[in-house]
Amino acid sequence: MRKFLIGCIALSITAASSCKPSKMSNNKEYVLAGTYTAGNASGGIYLYDFDEDSGTLNPVFHTENIFNPSYLALTKDEKYLYAVNENTDANTKGGVSAFAFDNRTGNINFLNSQLSNGDAPCFVSVDSTGKNVFVANYNGGNFSVYKTNDSGKLSPAVQIIAHSGTSANKKIQTQSHVHSTFLSPDEKYLFVCDLGNDTLYQYPFNANDVKPVNEANAKKYKVSAGFGPRHLVFSPNKKFVYLLNELEAKIIAYSFQNDSLTYLQTVTSTDVEDTANADKGSAAIRISPNGKFLYASNRGKANDITIFKIKEDGTLQEVAHVPTDKHPRDFNISPNGKFLLVAARDDNSIKIYKINEQTGLLTYTQHSVTLPMPVALIFATKK
Repeated sequence: MRKFLIGCIALSITAASSCKPSKMSNNKEYVLAGTYTAGNASGGIYLYDFDEDSGTLNPVFHTENIFNPSYLALTKDEKYLYAVNENTDANTKGGVSAFAFDNRTGNINFLNSQLSNGDAPCFVSVDSTGKNVFVANYNGGNFSVYKTNDSGKLSPAVQIIAHSGTSANKKIQTQSHVHSTFLSPDEKYLFVCDLGNDTLYQYPFNANDVKPVNEANAKKYKVSAGFGPRHLVFSPNKKFVYLLNELEAKIIAYSFQNDSLTYLQTVTSTDVEDTANADKGSAAIRISPNGKFLYASNRGKANDITIFKIKEDGTLQEVAHVPTDKHPRDFNISPNGKFLLVAARDDNSIKIYKINEQTGLLTYTQHSVTLPMPVALIFATKK
C-alpha cells in the first residue's frame, strides 16, 4: 500500500543543530531554503537571517519532519508558505504542504497537506490573491490546482490537468514531465513548462472561478525536439519571456505582446556535455531587479552560472560563466539586487556572490553556509 508521506505531520521548530542561532541583525530579509531530506539529516525547511549590506547568512532555525520540501512559494502578503513534498519512488505519494509564516519572528507553523495527485511534485506557485496554488508533478505528467481558505489551508485539488506526448530524448522524454507553473505578470495566464513533450502551455486563468484554469483554450508553443522546457522568467518591464530548456541548455527569448509569445532568439547556456545523463542540466533562471542581466544555472558537468546582458530589443548577449559548487539546482537574487545566492545540492552549500550592478559579473564573497542538500531558495521580508 502506498503511503502519503506528509499526512498528519506534527511539526516542531528547533534550533539548527549545526550551529547555534546568531543574534539577528537589523536587516530586512529572511532566506528560506528547501532541501531534500530522504537519506540524510535534513529537517526540511531552513530559515536564515540575511544581512543585505554584507550579504551574510545567519541560521535562525529549521523545521523537523517535513519530507523533501524541494520547492517553496510564499503568498504576496508573506503570511503563508507552500512546499511540495517530492516523493522519490513508487511506494510513496507526493504532496503539498501549507504553513503559516510570521515574518516578524520567522516562525513556520504547519497547517495541512494534500496529495499532489502525481509523482515527483517539483514546483509550487501561488497567485497574488493567495487563493490559488499550483503544483507541477514531474513524473505524473500533470499539474494540480488548489484553493485555499482564509487561514491558508489547502483544499483538495479542484483541477488536475494532464499532458501527454514524448519527444526526441529517448532516455528522458518518454512521457510528459510537467516541470513548472508560472503566472503572467497580469495573472491573466498560467504558463506551464513540459520538459517531456517539448511544449510551453499558456492557459487562460481567472482567480475567482471555481476551476480557475481554462484548459480548453490553451495556447501551445512547441520548442525544438529534445530541448526540455524547465523554467521561465518574465522581464521586469513585462515585455519579454525567457524559457530555460534543461536538456540542451538552451534559452529561448520571446516578446510578450497582445497576450501572445513571439519568438526572438535562442542562445546556449552551456556547451559542456554530460553524455552519461543525456542532460546538460540547466536548472534555474532569474533576472536582476534592474532588468539589465539574466542569470541561468547549469548542473551536470558544467556546475556554473551563465550571465547574459539583456539588450533593449529583448535579445541576450553572453557576458561570462562563473563556477559554482556542484549541482546548482536553484539560486536567487536579493531584493536589493546586490547579491546572488546559489544552492548547490551535491556540495551541501549555499554560497553568496556579490553582483556588479553595472556589468552583471559575480564575485564570490567568501561567505557560505552548510546544510543538507539545498535545492530551493526564496526571500521574505523581515518586519
